[in-house]
Amino acid sequence: MPTIRAFRESDRSRLHEITASSFKQASIYGILEERYGTLRGTSWADRKAVEINADIDAEPEGVLVAEDDSGAVVGYVTTITDERSGIGRIPNLAVAPNTQGQGIGKALINAALDRFEQTGMDLIKIETLETNEVGRALYPRFGFEDFIHQIHFIMRTKDARRL
Repeated sequence: MPTIRAFRESDRSRLHEITASSFKQASIYGILEERYGTLRGTSWADRKAVEINADIDAEPEGVLVAEDDSGAVVGYVTTITDERSGIGRIPNLAVAPNTQGQGIGKALINAALDRFEQTGMDLIKIETLETNEVGRALYPRFGFEDFIHQIHFIMRTKDARRL
């Protein structure tokens, strides 16, 4: 069973590595890149790293990491609390590919749920893409309800038509 602990600044680059190796099909940026290629010389992982950094910078105490028995970071979850609304969010959850299927994601979600209870959140929100079969199967097992779907429309600027 993994050990869950608070984020340390020295973990930041490892979180980016885990994201890049495990998150492509669960990221709109990864799917965009498959269709349109890299954008302005930046990869999907570069853009996703910006989001991870924003989560860390916004609420570093809300970032939890999983370590294996040797102390290596093998997964993480970012959590954001909104005291005003009482809504806690899980923007990012990732587990290193070579350790998936070992209960690390479950342990991280449980730790996030504990944090939301401790901080007095009323609702908890997690999002995933339709392409994330693992998340779509796992989240309802925790009690998350498939609530509403969002549609992303994309086009190249050169293809825009004026009506």
